[in-house]
This record gives sequence, C-alpha cells and structure tokens, in this order.
Amino acid sequence: MSDQYGFQEPRPSSAPEERGESLGALIGRYWALFRRFYWVLILTSIACVAAAYFWTERQPRIYQATSKLIFHESRPNVFGKQFERVELVDPGGRWQFEQFWNTQKEVLGSKWFAQRVIEREGLLDAPGFLPPSVQQLDEDERMKRAVNTLQRVAVYSLQRDSRVGLVQVRFEDPELAASIADGISETYVEYIREFQTGGLRQLANWFDDYVSTKREELDESRSELQKYQRDNNILSHTFEDRREMAAEGLAAVSTQLREVQARLFAEEALLNQLETMESRGDDLRALGDLVDNPALKRGLDRESELLERRAELKTRYLDAHPEVRAVDEQLEVVRRSIEDEIGRIRTAVANRAAVTRRNAANLQEEIERHKAEIAELNQIGFRYTEMRDSTETLRQHYETVLGRTNELDLNALYESEIIQILENADVPGAPISPQVPLNLAVGLLLGLFLGGSIMVLIDALDTTVKTEEHVTKYTTRPILGMLPAVNAGAVKGVEKFGDSALDTLTHTAPRSSFAEAIKTLRTNLMFMAPDNPPRVLLMTSPGPGEGKTLTSVNMAIALAQSGQRTLVIDSDMRRPRVHKALGMDNKVGLSDAITGELTYKEAIRPTGIENLEVMTCGPVPPNPSELLQTERFRKLVRDLREDYDRVIFDSPPLAAVADALVLSHSADVVLLILKFGQTRQELLRRSIEQLESIGAPFGGTVLNDIDENAGYGYAYYYRYRYDEPGDSGGSKGGKMAS
Repeated sequence: MSDQYGFQEPRPSSAPEERGESLGALIGRYWALFRRFYWVLILTSIACVAAAYFWTERQPRIYQATSKLIFHESRPNVFGKQFERVELVDPGGRWQFEQFWNTQKEVLGSKWFAQRVIEREGLLDAPGFLPPSVQQLDEDERMKRAVNTLQRVAVYSLQRDSRVGLVQVRFEDPELAASIADGISETYVEYIREFQTGGLRQLANWFDDYVSTKREELDESRSELQKYQRDNNILSHTFEDRREMAAEGLAAVSTQLREVQARLFAEEALLNQLETMESRGDDLRALGDLVDNPALKRGLDRESELLERRAELKTRYLDAHPEVRAVDEQLEVVRRSIEDEIGRIRTAVANRAAVTRRNAANLQEEIERHKAEIAELNQIGFRYTEMRDSTETLRQHYETVLGRTNELDLNALYESEIIQILENADVPGAPISPQVPLNLAVGLLLGLFLGGSIMVLIDALDTTVKTEEHVTKYTTRPILGMLPAVNAGAVKGVEKFGDSALDTLTHTAPRSSFAEAIKTLRTNLMFMAPDNPPRVLLMTSPGPGEGKTLTSVNMAIALAQSGQRTLVIDSDMRRPRVHKALGMDNKVGLSDAITGELTYKEAIRPTGIENLEVMTCGPVPPNPSELLQTERFRKLVRDLREDYDRVIFDSPPLAAVADALVLSHSADVVLLILKFGQTRQELLRRSIEQLESIGAPFGGTVLNDIDENAGYGYAYYYRYRYDEPGDSGGSKGGKMAS
C-alpha cells in the first residue's frame, strides 16, 4: 500500500536479506582501510623491526662447519668368481641407498655414537664445549650433558642427488665447530672399518669353532660306520655281491620249487587215480595206458599172446591137453608177474609222491631262509646306506664350511673402503646465526601482520554506516542520495557566500561533484511521485553533526535553481545553524511566527539566491516541542504550502529530542541524513523504528560525507570531474558541519 506521494508502507517485521560483498568491493574496502590507517602499519612495522634488531643483537653468534662423507657403491670382486667377497656394510645401489642412509643417520645421531665421539676427541675437557658450571659435576653427569650438547649441535643430511653425506656442526666457537665435524666423520669411518673387519673376524672365529664341531661329528660318524660294517660283516666291495647272491639263490630255489610242485601234482594225481580204481574194483591192467612201464607192457603183451595161443589150441584140444595146460601155466606165471609189477608201480607212485612232497617242503623252507636273509641284508643295507649318506653329507658340509672359513679369513685381511671422508671441515669465517636480514624481514612481516590485524580489528569493531547493505539491513526505503565529502579545497578560488562557501556549495560551485550529487538527490526525490511530488520536506538525522543542515541548505538551493520557489526553515530551535550557513543573523524567525510576534511573511527573508528564501529559527524558545505541536504551527505550514512550491525543514536529530517526530506529521516526506563512518547502525535502527512506529512519511536516506578513497565501491562513483576552467570538484577527505 502506498500513500499519495508514492511511499510504501513500512514492513516492521521483515528486513531485506543481507548480501555478501563482492571481491572488488571487499578489496576496495580494505584498500580504503589501509589508506585511513596506514600509520598503524608503519608504527607496528617500525616497532617489530626494532624489536627484531635488538633481539638479534643479543643472540650468540653461531658458526657452522661442514665435513663430507662419500658412500661408494660396492666394488667388483677382486678375488675372482670362485671366491665370494663379504661386505657387512653395503650402501647399495640407487634404490637401496636412501634406506641405507636413513639407517646410518640414526647411527650418527645415537647416544652411544655421540659418547664415542666425545671420548675420541676429548670433548669433556675441551674449553668452551661445556659451560663452566657443568665442570663441577661428576663424570657420568658431564658425559650425559656432553652427549646432549653434541646431539643438539650436529646435523646430518644428504647432499641433493648424490651419495655424499654432510656432517654439519653449529657452535659458537668456529674452530671447535670444525674440530667436532671432523671428529664425527673420522669416528664414523673408524666405526665402519671396525664393524666390517671386526665383524668378519668374529664370523671367522665362529666358523672356526663351527668347523671344529663339524670335524668331530664327521670323525664320530665315520667310526660308527666302520664299526657297523665290522659288526655286520659288511665290506664295501662284497656287500652288494652278497645281496646279489642271496637274490639269485632265492630265484633258483623258487624255480626248483615250482618244478617239484609240478611233479608232486602229477604223482599225487596218479596215486589218486590208482586209489580210485582200487576202490571201484577196476582192472589195474589199465595202468599200462597211464604209466610208462616197459615191464608191465611186456607182461600185458605176453598175456595177450598166451591168450591168443590158448584160444587157438582150444579149437583143437581140450583143457586137459598138455599144450593147453602148458599155456595155462605160462599164462598164470605171466599174470602173477603183471600183478607184482602193478603192485610195484603203485608202491613206486606212492613213494615218489612222498619224496616229492618232502622235497617241496624243503624247498619252501629254503625259500623262507633266503627271504629272511634278504630282509636282513636289506635292513642292514638301509642302515648302512643311511650311515654312509650321513657321513658323506657331513663330509661335504665340513668341506663347505672349511672353504667359507678360508674366504672369511681373506676378507678380514682385505680392507674395502666403502665409506671415506671426502672433505674435511674448514673453520667458518662468518656466523650463520643470527641472520640479521632474515630476522629484520621476519620482524617487518610480523609488524605488517600485527598492523593489518589491528586494522581489521578496527574495521570489525566499527559499527558505523558505510555501505548500502548497512542501510538496507534495517529498512526497505531506498538510499536517495550519496553525497561526497567536501572541504575548503572544493571551493578554492570561489567567491565566499555566507560564513563559508562550503555550506552553499551547490550555489558557489554548481559543477562540483557535491552539487551534482545534490541534484541527483533532487531528481530522485521528485521522480518518486512525478505526478504529485512532495511539497514539504523534513530533513533530520539519527544524531548531531551528520550534515543535515548542509544537506537541507544545498537541497533548497538545488530546488531553487530548478525554478521552484523554495523556502528553507530552520526548525532546530535548540541549536539553530541555517542562518550561519546563509550568512544572516537570527533575530527573527520561526519562533516569532509561531508565537504571533510576527506574521510568517515578516519572519521570511531573502537569501540573495534566486527563488530561495529562508525562515531562520529566531529567538530560541524554552519549549520548542510544545510550539511545534500548536495549531498556529500547523496553520503556518498550511499557509506556506500555498505560497511556496517546496518547503524544507531542517530539524533536530531524532536521538536527541522529539522535535523531528512532531514535525514529521506536518511533512510530506522525511529524509534521514546519515554520515558515512559516523552514524552508528544501532542508532540508525532506532531512528527508523521511531519514524515507522508513529507512521511518519519516511521516504528514504541520504548517505553523506562519503570519502572517494573510502572504498566500498564509491571511488568510481565519484571519479568524474569537470575539466572546464573555474570548475571545482569534491575533494579528498574532509568534514562537514551539521
């Protein structure tokens, strides 16, 4: 909702969001801060540099001596390929050297090494190495102090992209520093040689003891092997023959057994058949076909012949015939002979079967004996082979260790200088500490930092209004004008008007940057409501000395210059100043018009500026607020509206008295004049709340007394200048009276 002049109703519960400063604005702000408080940087820098100088002068002079060690790569084996060289200290190649150096650096920095250096160089009694007070302590405590001192003054590093180690000693005595650096290097080289040679000798001694032990073990193993050979009748050249003979005997007996078992099978089969034939009552003459017996075959053949003869004789003779009877007798004899032969055959078969069975059993026993002998020989041979192999292994191990012992003995005799002193330390001619230029530079930087911190702290603690964001944080009303700071340089060569040309700068220097800013304010104010611009303007400020009188007078001049009949009224009836700005007296004025002593026309006087008249305060009354609330005053304002195009009231500050709040009800628009870097944000907030709480026609703010070097984005805004002769612009810096 807006009033007749286009001013929006206040929004008491909301405020615009804060916006962060841009990088350019931030740089500009701190540049302005530097230009305002550069003397802080100068003072802190001088103080810190002076402190650094005096501190440096009180510090002891420290000298640095440097000796160099070189670490060679492993050299070729001078003993040949068949002989292995032993290096207990090996710096390694490119990739292993860094790890080796880190290890040696720990050795150099250790307490036991420091104690070794001290003992070698006699530093406990060296003048200047330990404080005189320490000399009264016992030797152990002195050694502990000396070790701590040496560890503190010695620094070990590796020269870049090389295999050269630097031993740097920093001490107050330059000659002692060089002596200690050389002592550390020499002690370290001695330690490495002792470690290499002594380690090899220690290994050789250990190997000698080990060789003796292995020799005893080998002799004992050989004795046990010989005893085992004697006990088991084992000769190295007959043992294998015995094993081969036993195997051959077993094979022969096995063959015989198979043959005997075959014969036994045949005999037993024949015997079984005879027994079967007997049990069945078969004719045993059939054995002639089963066995190869000539006597039985002859008997059977004779029997056949006799039977044929008898059959032939029977055809001619009777049984009692002598020839028949003779054949029968012969046949009986043959038959008895056959039966006897069959009995002999049966007995022979049974006997052969029994004999063959006994032979088979004997052969089986022989086989078992051979197997037992072979098993025994195998067991003896396994143990023998085990003992022989163990003895051979011990012999080979003994010979290997014996050869390694010889190699270690040769290695111990050969001195390989892997690590050498490359360069002894020179006595330093100039101290490295304290470094006066560096300390002074550090002091300067510290001073700049301290001064900058103080400046930033000042800026952080500064709660005055300096940017548009500081205003928009508390109100949605616009900033209608930004007025640059002015001083005497702005009206140099300009004719004086009133007490000072500064108060009427828009008239005395119409083309100055301040006059142009006032005209911009006039334009902004008129175009807020172009159809019905405000006629009565009230100028006030949160506090005193913020430029409201200067703004009121120059705004009135700008309105008059635009052809509008303008009246400026000094309504600050406590500390009036408009009459001084225009070079007038204050004998009559507003107080006379309100009390009726004079008519308002009698209280108005010309200013000497076309279209501009003034009503000064007049005699200061005891009750200004009461006068401003009278009907006479309100009638006065109504009459002035009729007679003038624009009426401007210059009122007291809001924080001091309530006069401005009373006057606001008679005005069409209230402008709040703020002074750059002086008006406090809290006072601005309270002033806006006061105006909004009573419904005053608050139109906006005017930011006054802006230094073009203040940063915050204002420098470019006021960079423009006229180049015509006689023109003058706003000056740098400067203060304005209210």
